[in-house]
Amino acid sequence: MQTIIEKKHFLDGTLIEYNCTLVHIEEKLGILKYIVEKPYNISGLILPKGTVTYGFYWTDRRYTLYRWYYRGKNIGNYFNIADRIKLEDNEFHWRDLILDVLVKFDHTPQILDEDELPENIDEELRKYIDQSIDDIMTNFMEILAETDLLI
Repeated sequence: MQTIIEKKHFLDGTLIEYNCTLVHIEEKLGILKYIVEKPYNISGLILPKGTVTYGFYWTDRRYTLYRWYYRGKNIGNYFNIADRIKLEDNEFHWRDLILDVLVKFDHTPQILDEDELPENIDEELRKYIDQSIDDIMTNFMEILAETDLLI
């Protein structure tokens, strides 16, 4: 399987890279797979070592989506508010816009990291983020059902 680098850019200019396995790529959608190498806590949701992450990246949507599976069972879903999503043959780029929506196995959505938004954030960017949150909170069940069919 082909290795792809996920390049996650942050508002402060920080860049984090992850080595992933390409699952699928087409014009507007890419899917990557990543195995969690150590336990990870995301707002009380524990991802055990060996958790399989499927990342979904759409060039025409305002978010990316990580879906986590442990021993074949979905244990959580994580929407990253994003822009500048670009899919290339060997790299996926996107900018993390701080706010996230965690949807645990009970399908209760939780907005994360609101306290991390800079006070001086550009008004247009803030509007983009707010509209993205509204879209996810309204449509997350349909989005999860859609992605169920892709993995």
